[in-house]
Amino acid sequence: MALAFSGAPAWAAFSADGPARVRAGAVQGNFLDLALAGTRLVAVGERGHVLLSDDAGKAWRQAKAVPTRTTLTCLHATDARTLWAAGHGGVILKSTDAGETWALLAGQADGADVLLSIRVDADGRGLAVGGFGFARATADGGASWKTLTLLEGEAGEKHFNRIFVSGAGTWLVAAEGGQVLRSADRGAVADMKWAAVATPYKGSLWCGLALPGGLLLAGGMRGNVVRSTDDGLTWTHQAVAGAGSFTGASLLADGRVALVGVDGTLVLGDARGENFRLRRLDDRATLTAVQPQAGGALVLATQAGLRSVPAPAN
Repeated sequence: MALAFSGAPAWAAFSADGPARVRAGAVQGNFLDLALAGTRLVAVGERGHVLLSDDAGKAWRQAKAVPTRTTLTCLHATDARTLWAAGHGGVILKSTDAGETWALLAGQADGADVLLSIRVDADGRGLAVGGFGFARATADGGASWKTLTLLEGEAGEKHFNRIFVSGAGTWLVAAEGGQVLRSADRGAVADMKWAAVATPYKGSLWCGLALPGGLLLAGGMRGNVVRSTDDGLTWTHQAVAGAGSFTGASLLADGRVALVGVDGTLVLGDARGENFRLRRLDDRATLTAVQPQAGGALVLATQAGLRSVPAPAN
């Protein structure tokens, strides 16, 4: 999850035109999302940096070719070889070789729009969303993109922060103002009808996750979590005492839930998305994404680089 709306944009001090540059120490940069493509870890962040790891996050290398130096805020793996990234300027990138090389499909580095989440399914249906209600959809695997208005009025002008899909196939978007956008339509994404579902929490929701058994979670500011047991129609609220704002979430192999966030926040919950316990990293780094690995390690994207930590025991 990119913190993209306060202060000057991170790319303002240099030109975002042209391909991303190979930089010594890139692994210590500002990274904003992680994805698992087969067994390969992929990370994206500032300056168009895309990093790859084939050993569960022990060593990282930069992608061979990325056609932009703008900030990439989000990432999605359709399968082991097909990945999507998006970010500032409304840019949308696609890789068909597990992240080694990327093609620019939409947007421009100096554009005003910011995309914060992207998802493209194997059937070619895809959606990218971001700041101030900006959204684009594809029906043909990214060959073309259509700019959309998901909701009319004020609700449609809020920041749309994270796309997630329930086990039943319902598309959801964690959004500003305690809202979760919801569409159960099964047709083309551009034709979906969306509803803004209010949750008991009124602050911004920055991440979302579908759990087994039809459960849904969304994480918000200052340790707030909302949970649904009915495919996103209604939500309940709980707050994790002492936790910072949640920016990312993932499901562990043992069924537990991991939530990460600002101020070194690492929170683990049970398989029902309840009973959360806070473990704070000693350096209080801002954590932006988490990916579990075999053997119990958690790979973390942070605003000060990529790292691995052991998953805390129950």
